[in-house]
Amino acid sequence: MDELPEAPAAAAPRTTRVRFALLGAVQLLLNASVSVTFAAGPAMARELGLSRIDLILDSAAYGLAFSGLLLLGGRLTDRVGQRRLFTRGTALFAAASLAAALAPTSHTVLTARFLQGCGAALAAPAAMALLRVVFPEGKARATALARWGLLASLGAAVGIVLSGALVAWLSWRWSFGLLAAVALGVLALTPRALPAGHPPVRVPVDLLGAVLATLALSTLGYGFVMVGPHGWAAVQVLAPLALGALLLAVFVTAQQRVRAPLLPLAFLASRRRATALVCALLGPAIGASTAFLLALYFQQVRGYSALQNALAFVPYSAMLLGVGFVAGRIVARLGVRAVAVGGLAVIAAGLFLIGGVGMRTGSTPTVLAGLVILSAGIGTLMSAAVVGAVGGVPEEQSALAGAVVNTAILAGPTISLALITSAADARTATLLAAGDPAAATGGYAFAFEAACGVFLLAIGLALWGLAPAGRTGRIPADRRAERSSTPA
Repeated sequence: MDELPEAPAAAAPRTTRVRFALLGAVQLLLNASVSVTFAAGPAMARELGLSRIDLILDSAAYGLAFSGLLLLGGRLTDRVGQRRLFTRGTALFAAASLAAALAPTSHTVLTARFLQGCGAALAAPAAMALLRVVFPEGKARATALARWGLLASLGAAVGIVLSGALVAWLSWRWSFGLLAAVALGVLALTPRALPAGHPPVRVPVDLLGAVLATLALSTLGYGFVMVGPHGWAAVQVLAPLALGALLLAVFVTAQQRVRAPLLPLAFLASRRRATALVCALLGPAIGASTAFLLALYFQQVRGYSALQNALAFVPYSAMLLGVGFVAGRIVARLGVRAVAVGGLAVIAAGLFLIGGVGMRTGSTPTVLAGLVILSAGIGTLMSAAVVGAVGGVPEEQSALAGAVVNTAILAGPTISLALITSAADARTATLLAAGDPAAATGGYAFAFEAACGVFLLAIGLALWGLAPAGRTGRIPADRRAERSSTPA
């Protein structure tokens, strides 16, 4: 009986807030773990004797395991049960985080980071499925989903701020220890606070699809990760990218031939959902890339310490948090397309202020102001993107929706870091050859200006792809989908 779904409408407002806090805390943790090594990396390298490649692999091991296993996690959520898989995934994440905190060698850290990603891949889709159980259809769910969309970017920012402070005051090990402690706290409250979710369904598991999806996404991700140390023309980059693309093509072909596909291709057939997923990819992508490049700029050009770099992101995090309080109402009132287009435009403005104005003139206050504006744009974009991606999804596909959305969120940083760092490096090399004494700053500024151009182009994509499909009375079809999660 404990596997029967609890009626969300019957829950008291306080109970509902507690449930969202628990689910949101885990979503925040999973995304904070992506960026926790940004500030902790140099200290880890000194203590464990890590090379630059080791640091890249430690960071990549988490993201590759997380993104590669998400689709399997979505299917297992249906088969095992929502709360049960959420508990198991969070427990694995906590144990791996503790192992990373206590790691005596570089190999132990690498293994722990990989296991962290495996736990995250189980917990994330189960958490979104439980979110849809906790919140009834309509305005309450739309507000919750809009806030959920912010947690990815907020988590990455929190990871930078906390790890920077902990490295300065204690040790890099406390960054992972804090992740473990919070996850264990959530586990202690889960049995009493969270509903069991819908009963498990004995659906067949597409093992071939799971293997192909995991290998394809992991191989592609590894190829992008290797761009930094080796460059685009290296065999270490081209070989995994080509193999990953081939495996992805095989996966897509195989999904059309099995009875219970891991990812029904019809799920991505909606132009509106596909565009929303692209937006969900772009938000974390530019957030992670900005954090990475500004960490280099602040520390290499401006001479910041790790703690000063972390403090620079406090206003960024505060803005994301502030957007979270109003995002649901804004999306419900204006619709997905208007909020997404506005978010993309604000992001473009923030990027131009950082690179085209702040870095070009050497004005650190202008860079910091641009960072806050960028944060506001990312927050609004992600709120709209998640609502657009999962709005109208049937309840039985809620775990699949969570897996696909989180895959998009995780794919963004991996791809964008490769693109934006290579753009910065190429421009810096050109300026060095010309004898420019500010070549590093020029490279960073160019990368932000190029990213600004990408987001200006994305505005056109959002205007087209998120357009209402039609009208019934006074309410557009896309707005009805935002207010209800019943099948279209």
